[in-house]
Amino acid sequence: MTTSIDWVHEIDASFNGYASADVYVARRHVAGWRARRDVRVADGFADYLVARQQHVRRVAHAICCDWLRAEDAVRRTLARLEDAWPHLSDAAEADAFVHRALARLDVQDSPSPRSCGENRADDFPVEDQSLIFDGLQSLPAVQRKVLVLHDWLDLPADEVAGALGIDVTTVHRHASRGRATLAMLMPDEV
Repeated sequence: MTTSIDWVHEIDASFNGYASADVYVARRHVAGWRARRDVRVADGFADYLVARQQHVRRVAHAICCDWLRAEDAVRRTLARLEDAWPHLSDAAEADAFVHRALARLDVQDSPSPRSCGENRADDFPVEDQSLIFDGLQSLPAVQRKVLVLHDWLDLPADEVAGALGIDVTTVHRHASRGRATLAMLMPDEV
């Protein structure tokens, strides 16, 4: 019987000398994309993927609270970005597009706060094993999205409101409630 870790090692072995899985996925994705699009545009898309894919994965994980759902969200978001790429002028515009797409993930796609805690700590990369991240996982999906976009990514409240399709006042209310919940969950010495 193959364990989950064996499956991961099989995937790692299939990258055939690429520096990382992300570079492999980006180059493989762009190889098919180049067949359909202008090579100059595809090169810009490939550069963006290589430079920003880890960031997109971390944001998706913070919003989805689950690596499998985050990977699916990244895949769907990058597919949408691929279609929109010729209409985007620079990387900042692409980042805004990605943040909007991730923020618009269906709330039902996100696990409930109780199911977030079911993941074992060793399922996450070391940089995500923190008290703040654990507290973030305990928040409802909308509060989690607001805090990730507004506090972590430093997006203005009006952009967060536009991305989530809610009022600016509602963004402030969710941010306030989320911060209060995180403050209650954090030990005093942090």
